[in-house]
Amino acid sequence: MSAMEVMARPQARSQVYAFLALALSYPDAAQPISLKQQYDLLPGSLEMLADPPVSEAVGALRPAMAALSAASLEDAYTRCFGHAMSKDCPPYEAEYAQAHIFQKTHTLADIAGFYGAFGLDLAADSHERVDHISVELEFMHFLCLKEAYALANNHPDEQLALCREAQSKFLRDHVCRWAFGFARRLCAKAGATLYQELGQLLAVFLEAELRALGLKPAQVAGPDIVEEGSQALPEQGTGERSSCETCFDREGMR
Repeated sequence: MSAMEVMARPQARSQVYAFLALALSYPDAAQPISLKQQYDLLPGSLEMLADPPVSEAVGALRPAMAALSAASLEDAYTRCFGHAMSKDCPPYEAEYAQAHIFQKTHTLADIAGFYGAFGLDLAADSHERVDHISVELEFMHFLCLKEAYALANNHPDEQLALCREAQSKFLRDHVCRWAFGFARRLCAKAGATLYQELGQLLAVFLEAELRALGLKPAQVAGPDIVEEGSQALPEQGTGERSSCETCFDREGMR
């Protein structure tokens, strides 16, 4: 792989994460325009990633993206997630395989530890928890963007290693432990809406990310939702506690 390709790959990955993070966040009136703009950037990213299942999943979104409106997006979001937390398809990590309140508290603290290690926190006007799928995907976008920035500016190898290690740890300890179950539930709940294709894209993209790490979903995915009172005690990860010199401000995180 050439030096140019090495630099372009994390940028391409960051664009896919950014699109998914926006698409799975609570919709507002401006979101359809922003989504279409980000969707138009994906073909270049897909060419760099060269992953046929991901390209196919992005292509399947095209009809829904062309017909997208603020009203249809809000209706589809409400169908999938409701006005309160959906028990069928909760978009929060701590609702999966977290039968006891102390497990949920530990998970939320661990995720916040990852964000804090890079000088990030939820924006003051954010209404989401740190474990919302869109927030976790935005953090992965941030980490990939930091890697691309470090490569483009010849940052020391230690900073590159830090970014890559944080990506691997956050995927294995958090995102991929529950996002496959979330994607499966989302596809079942969404019907013939944009969110069905988004669930499929999320699953195949994360599978590609794990392949790049030499892993399979079965090696990292935890159990599905565990009802209150269950004795299941899944293993939890440990947050990254180092820091990088250069951080980026991101909408929704700061």
